[in-house]
Amino acid sequence: MSHTAPAAHPARTGGATTRPTLRAVVLNLLLVVALSVPIVSMAYRSRALVTNIDGISYMGIARKYAEGDVTDAVNAYWSPMTSWLMAPFIRSGLGLTSAFLATNAVVCVAILVVSAWLVLRVTRSGWATAFTTAATAPVLLANVARQTPDLLVLLWFVGFVWMMLVADRARHGSRRRRIVVAAALGALCALGYFAKLFLVPVFVVVVPLWFAFRWWRTDHRDRAALRSSLVLVLTAAVAVVVVSAPWVVALSVKYHTVTAGSSLVVNTESKFTDAADGPDDDYVLPRPPDASAFSPAEDRTPSVFDGRALSAPRTTTASRAETGDDEDRASTTTTLAGKLTYYVSQRLDALPYYQLRISSFAPFAKWIGVLFAAALLFRLVDTRRHAFATVAAVATGVYWLGYAGIATVESFGGNARYYLPLASGTVIMVAALLPDAWHRIGRGRTVRRVLAVVACLLVVTASVTQNALGLAAPFSSVLGGSIGAPPLQVAGPTVTQKEPLVEALRAHHTIPRDSRIAGSNARAMAQLAFRLDAHVSGTDSQRYDIQDPSFVRLLHRADVQYWLQFTPEDAQPKDLTGAGTVVDEVVVDTTCQDVKGADVEPCRVQVVDLDR
Repeated sequence: MSHTAPAAHPARTGGATTRPTLRAVVLNLLLVVALSVPIVSMAYRSRALVTNIDGISYMGIARKYAEGDVTDAVNAYWSPMTSWLMAPFIRSGLGLTSAFLATNAVVCVAILVVSAWLVLRVTRSGWATAFTTAATAPVLLANVARQTPDLLVLLWFVGFVWMMLVADRARHGSRRRRIVVAAALGALCALGYFAKLFLVPVFVVVVPLWFAFRWWRTDHRDRAALRSSLVLVLTAAVAVVVVSAPWVVALSVKYHTVTAGSSLVVNTESKFTDAADGPDDDYVLPRPPDASAFSPAEDRTPSVFDGRALSAPRTTTASRAETGDDEDRASTTTTLAGKLTYYVSQRLDALPYYQLRISSFAPFAKWIGVLFAAALLFRLVDTRRHAFATVAAVATGVYWLGYAGIATVESFGGNARYYLPLASGTVIMVAALLPDAWHRIGRGRTVRRVLAVVACLLVVTASVTQNALGLAAPFSSVLGGSIGAPPLQVAGPTVTQKEPLVEALRAHHTIPRDSRIAGSNARAMAQLAFRLDAHVSGTDSQRYDIQDPSFVRLLHRADVQYWLQFTPEDAQPKDLTGAGTVVDEVVVDTTCQDVKGADVEPCRVQVVDLDR
């Protein structure tokens, strides 16, 4: 493609230096405010809910920060930014769930403001900006009630694309400007590290890849340009280290070894082996990492999680029979070649599920990516003239590949919330190209302009139907939809969860605050501990047997005070006299089995006081 593009439209190519018009700013500001109202309302109405089990850990850590318990709050597994942001809300008197939703609401509004200003500032197009806001808001509406850091990740991603563009423009600026911009980029990357550890490989790949790509495509014969790019990359790297250093030092001091985090290792090590999870001949009973933690999951760093776990042999015939044969669980991926082959095959098997997860909230993302790649191939998109769209595409593509590299069939592609930046990334790609595409179509090309408008409306419509309305057809085969308050119900009372077991135990005053508990349905115990302000020991898939004297002794060693036995109402209840005294028994509709995705059913829950 020729590089003699019309100079009158620098903003359309990602090189704008002028400000957007006041009219465009005001109208888009009004749109952002209007669409922020239902998002904030959704957060407010959902503030009493527990919408994600991981959120319990983030809230527990935030409470420690708010109370000044920094030593226990420092955590290598859960990234700290979300908890840091919640802590001031908690100190001001908000409850834990309310603090999380207040944080999410602020982050969502920031996403709308930053993404709108980015597109408006670069393209100077009010319509492209309005498209960005309209397509992004439904995704935020659907996810504002999620108690995870993924909205913070989305905010970081939009800011990262912006800073990459600023850094790209600084390549040919003064040395001082390059250093200042690169330092800001590095500081932003460090904030990404604080938001979620997965973002480290994202910016570690994107930053050098982009500047190497730009140098090769535009300046590969200019050594001065190469030095400029190297200054940017190296300065950004130094800034990342400097800003991250205090946190890394805090982690290393606490864990007595140099560490930047543990979640990547914990979550990726199983991707290279087919060894099945499950109990062996020993019971394993992890305990909370500290006296105020809700559950062992509050720190899954192996040295802590495994170090706080107690074990005991299985001694009953029934419990041994339930564990299965150890030989059946042996891994066949013992060699490096076997591990790599297994890894690749599993990722390919998971890819269709991964794409389905993305289509549940952004069915347009795949097609935008395909069309953008085709436009590059046929030189309809030029990486120099369309720098904004291209840098967004590179960041989005690397993010997509990163999560594709760890998606699994067992999790059906993983949680859709992990992939939210793919929605904003592809929307920004379209918005960045809209003004130039519109200009190229020219006057008198009515049909083409109508098609462009229809395509943009389809993207917005798909975002609304999948996220705000919770529909699958016609854009996807899987349901999207919001979590928390019912979609599009802006006003109304606070939404509360049906938690019959919690309500029954509270009404009977069965389990006092600050108690140490465990139960046969370990998957349900963390939320129970959160609601009762108790501390749970144990983990799922262990098939704990309360009739095994060895296990009862293990509970005493762990200083557990109450055991909760979950039994289907129509099944014969277990004899619990050997463990302690049954102090309460209720039949409620809840998940009774310690199985992922178990159905809600009438379940008998017996509370055993182990000290009696």
